[in-house]
Amino acid sequence: MGLLKVLVALMILAAGAAYVTRPGEESAEAALKDQLMQALDREEISPGRGAGANVALGLCKLKPTDCYQLVRAGIETRFTDHTLFTRFDMAGFGKTAQCIGAFTTFHCPGGLRDAP
Repeated sequence: MGLLKVLVALMILAAGAAYVTRPGEESAEAALKDQLMQALDREEISPGRGAGANVALGLCKLKPTDCYQLVRAGIETRFTDHTLFTRFDMAGFGKTAQCIGAFTTFHCPGGLRDAP
């Protein structure tokens, strides 16, 4: 019976910690920016892409913060608070991502993926 009380107490402490440390919308925006910057770093200028797209990509690589502000306007987001964790869904430009926030950080399994 003592072990059960300890387990219940630990579960209550873990739930309390999760509640207090779940990240907010500001952290979600930071996660979005991080995902976009990683995607930008992975992209390369290629002949298969149109000249305009290659110029835009080159400019984005030179000024990533300015590029983020421009791209951010075309991305739809939804932030949901689930009491013990948060969820941040994003979609735009043919890509989607679903991020889960818990214990002060967001994790985006799979990162940005092609939209179905």
